[in-house]
Amino acid sequence: MLRLCAALLFLPLMAFAQNVDVKNVDTSSTPNGETTTIEIRKGKAAEMKTDAQWEVTEGDADINGDAAPVGKEAKGNWDKACKEWKKEFRDDNKENKIISMSCGKPDCSGDAGNKTCTSKATYKLKTKIN
Repeated sequence: MLRLCAALLFLPLMAFAQNVDVKNVDTSSTPNGETTTIEIRKGKAAEMKTDAQWEVTEGDADINGDAAPVGKEAKGNWDKACKEWKKEFRDDNKENKIISMSCGKPDCSGDAGNKTCTSKATYKLKTKIN
């Protein structure tokens, strides 16, 4: 009987709310009624899975090949510039998804002995928002 009474007296003491002490977080209520909620989850059931949100971005860039004495060499220089642009674009966008990228068609012009090829490159990629 004594054990039952002791258990009944001890039970209400365990029902009180407990305080949480989190470094640099003031958990007390503020004068305007705001409160702080701290949530702790454990296990696989607690993992929150959210679908990633994506945004499609389009843009363009100028590609300029180095000057060359003849059109064929100028086109070769433009091809090198195109490959370099594609490589840098892929390296800079590893976390995004490239949908399309094109160097466009080269437009070669200039005086004899000083030909250059240029184009307008276009790209489209999906950027992760969250």
